[in-house]
Amino acid sequence: MEPLRRLKIDFEKELISSIQLYLMSILNTSDIVYDVDGEVIGEINASSHCKTLRFVSERKDLCLSYSRELAKSAIQFKKPFEDVCPGGLTILSMPLCLDEKTVIGAHCVTVSNPLRSKFSVYDIAAQFNVDASILWDAVKKTPPIPKPILKIAREQAILATELMSKIASRMYALKQSEAAMAKKYHDAEEVFRSHKNE
Repeated sequence: MEPLRRLKIDFEKELISSIQLYLMSILNTSDIVYDVDGEVIGEINASSHCKTLRFVSERKDLCLSYSRELAKSAIQFKKPFEDVCPGGLTILSMPLCLDEKTVIGAHCVTVSNPLRSKFSVYDIAAQFNVDASILWDAVKKTPPIPKPILKIAREQAILATELMSKIASRMYALKQSEAAMAKKYHDAEEVFRSHKNE
């Protein structure tokens, strides 16, 4: 069996971002795309719960480091991983692939509602070192997504990941083709110059 290849490519951030925005219009949670090195390519936080943990708490690192580790697993093993983050949300991490043997990144999507028990919210607040009343207000401001919609949204997240992979693959192939054409043109020009100088 041929080993997996990891390749760092330039993502078309505008295209990736529009797919993320579409997905967040359904889920209203959080969505992060990583490159193969674990660097953030695009991030959208539509949930006040996620925003509070990610940007207001004293332990902001917990959110990003957790999803980054989940993304690294998806990249390393080229398969989806799902787990509950320290904020009590289910994160689905899926590999972004150029082809069957080449991984180029990962897509992490939150596919659940925040926990609605005050005890759970206060426990999470203590872990993130954020005022519990601020986090509780954020949870109350987050409209719950009905289970059937969450199920559809999960399917949409998988399809969105496949679409991102196809777009990245197509753009990479076009750039490779353009580079090859430019090299051929340059080589032909060199041959023409050398014949002209003879």
